[in-house]
Amino acid sequence: MRSAESEKRLARVGVVIPPGGGRRWQARMLESLGESGVAVNDAMAAPGEVPLPWRALLPLERLARGLREDSFTRVGLTGAPLDEVCPDMLVLPPGRRAEQDLLARLPLGVLEIEPVHPSRLRRGVLEGRLFWRRAGYPARLAATTFTSAGGPWPLSWAGTHLAKIALMPARVLARHALMGDAFWDGCPEAEPLPQYSAGPVHWLRFLAQVAAHGVRRAWLDILHRRQWHLGLRPGNGHPLRPGFAAEPFTAMLPPGKTGWADPFLFRRDGGTWLFVEEIPSGKKGVISVMEALPQGGFGPPRRVLEEPFHLSYPTVFEHQGETYMVPETSQAGQVRLYRATDFPGGWVLDRVLLEGVSATDATFLEHCGGWWLFANIRPEGGSSWDELHLFRSDALFGPYRPHPLNPVVSDARRARPAGPIIRRDGRLFRPAQDCSGWYGRALAVMEIIRLDEEGYEEKETIRLDPELIPGSFCLHTLESGEGLEIVDGQRFVPLWR
Repeated sequence: MRSAESEKRLARVGVVIPPGGGRRWQARMLESLGESGVAVNDAMAAPGEVPLPWRALLPLERLARGLREDSFTRVGLTGAPLDEVCPDMLVLPPGRRAEQDLLARLPLGVLEIEPVHPSRLRRGVLEGRLFWRRAGYPARLAATTFTSAGGPWPLSWAGTHLAKIALMPARVLARHALMGDAFWDGCPEAEPLPQYSAGPVHWLRFLAQVAAHGVRRAWLDILHRRQWHLGLRPGNGHPLRPGFAAEPFTAMLPPGKTGWADPFLFRRDGGTWLFVEEIPSGKKGVISVMEALPQGGFGPPRRVLEEPFHLSYPTVFEHQGETYMVPETSQAGQVRLYRATDFPGGWVLDRVLLEGVSATDATFLEHCGGWWLFANIRPEGGSSWDELHLFRSDALFGPYRPHPLNPVVSDARRARPAGPIIRRDGRLFRPAQDCSGWYGRALAVMEIIRLDEEGYEEKETIRLDPELIPGSFCLHTLESGEGLEIVDGQRFVPLWR
């Protein structure tokens, strides 16, 4: 509960802007702080600029991609001199450190943003950290995030990273307002790294790696097409069973240039149905279904739901005698609930569960007397891969309330849902996409340790690599049922084949 003391201490927050004005991502930071109810005043300070190599890449990337604005674009942010303001806390730009005399003036100290720098790029993800320093205490690690560093354009993922960094101060202050100094006490001690001083050799090596990655991607994408397909194997879907992470899948390929993704099994009236996202060549996704055959395998796909916008991830379930589906409808800015009037087809819109959100891969769980909705929410300028949000309702039909600690996961290696929650032996396992380096790089199965209205915790139990489907470089969704385990993957098909 927010105390009167917390509200008083959070009355004024200063955001330090470099001389000459801030960048677009800093404007987003001010907006998010204002939306959180914190009174904000911005201040001028010594430069905390974008490093020179990043600035050198800006005009090249904007020219190549046709961009006019991005997270690094200058905007007209100005404010009072730093020595004329008296906030409770200051948010410093990347690379700027607070001296002890400044800390002594600030009741809540400073939040220091780690610079976007190649040395924080490891295994396909860019790590970002937000440090909290207060007078008389060691620095605390207030928040971390991991952004996928995929694609040949480094400023695209650097800008995505900064779009999330921009939201971190408001989230830290909101958690402190909710928990008081218990939140500060729970932050681990972690001394920030010294300011980076990488030389030309370091930057040239980084640029060479980016160029090599871009050449490889160009070779694959120019002379190949990508195709989503399925993989099947026998199994009970228990993530801890022997061989779960090692047994290969048999590829199930769609015809021609069509793609199949996001498999979802559903049993009704003695039959088993496999719902999938079907991707016609060069077109938006639709929802199709295949019926399991008595002799094994599945019959031909039948299209059952199509909208003017893209559809995918068909979550199908029964509730109070009706059959419902929640497909991904992020392009519509909604989470939609459809009802079957002529199963397996005849789907009609029953109601909108969430409005005005770019929510991807909505996954439902009925647990402890309520309904939980897991979905990734794309922040402005950010990615749909990185941030898992939770919503709760007392009934399937809503209303759904956001979890106070949203996003409960800010990590491209495990945030985005990858299939239904698995219940086994009284435990809950959440399949999650690992998007480090590229979309659907691998699949991580997370065990949910805590799920309530005041907290959320999970830990990784096992991983599935794309090599389990021969020829695949992705592993994207996990489904199981009727003695069958199904995943989807993606492969490169040469254009001359």
